[in-house]
Amino acid sequence: MSKFTDQAYLKGEQYRSPNNLNSRIALHDLYSTASVPWTTWVYQHLAVGEGQQVLAVGCGNATQWQANAALFPNSARFDLMDLSIGMLRSGRAGMGAADWRFNYLSGDAQDLPFQDARYDRVTANHMLYHVPTIELAVAECARALKPDGLFIAATNGATHMVDLYTLLEEFQPGFRIPDSDRRRFSLQNGWDRLTSQFAEVRLDLYESDLWVTKGQALVSYAFSLWDVEDDISNQKAAAMLDFFNQKIAKDGGIRIRKETGAFLASHLPGLIDSLGILQAEQKLP
Repeated sequence: MSKFTDQAYLKGEQYRSPNNLNSRIALHDLYSTASVPWTTWVYQHLAVGEGQQVLAVGCGNATQWQANAALFPNSARFDLMDLSIGMLRSGRAGMGAADWRFNYLSGDAQDLPFQDARYDRVTANHMLYHVPTIELAVAECARALKPDGLFIAATNGATHMVDLYTLLEEFQPGFRIPDSDRRRFSLQNGWDRLTSQFAEVRLDLYESDLWVTKGQALVSYAFSLWDVEDDISNQKAAAMLDFFNQKIAKDGGIRIRKETGAFLASHLPGLIDSLGILQAEQKLP
């Protein structure tokens, strides 16, 4: 089994604490070329109304929810679920226990502990590619969603961060991050994964790249990846930093292409258009 889908590894090592995820989030937050932050973009697609029930499957360290907590209605309720207890503890600490709108629980996306048609919004952002059986997780999210609810599944595309991986291969010839796992649920094939459970599926793209001007952010990002920890020794961190800084000194920065977006799905045809949330829609087959 690949580390990418090994739940014991994901829960016990990669996501035991928020450190690895924080390193990746920091790179995107600090050096994005987008007009709005990712957390704002996702918030604009949620369209959470008064009294609505929201489920976040694979919420991680709850950064998305912390960033927008002040904007959500006081009457809305949020169940934030993750496989990792460490992630949930970090999320709760960051949010503050006093915000009673948010409930935290550990669970498996393939077997959600919730009744049918409970939620107005269900999110599974940047996590379905980790689930051993994606079809089960999608079916469970669809089951928990109300007939007039909205499902959001953010993911990446085939070219996402490919420029960084090319640089890592230049730094250590022969290194190449396998991409087969990362494409298990992607912008290219996610539509096929969702149409069996939802009447309507749309894809909106987040228009952003990275322009990185400090090499340490790239080093921290690289060593947060499971593939890098297996193939490039931490003892090479200083050499990697020098490698990136030389590139930055020569060109002023390093441009890294991103390919990110979110699938929006509903049991009710026409719901997505009625919400007015589409921004840079990508037409699907």
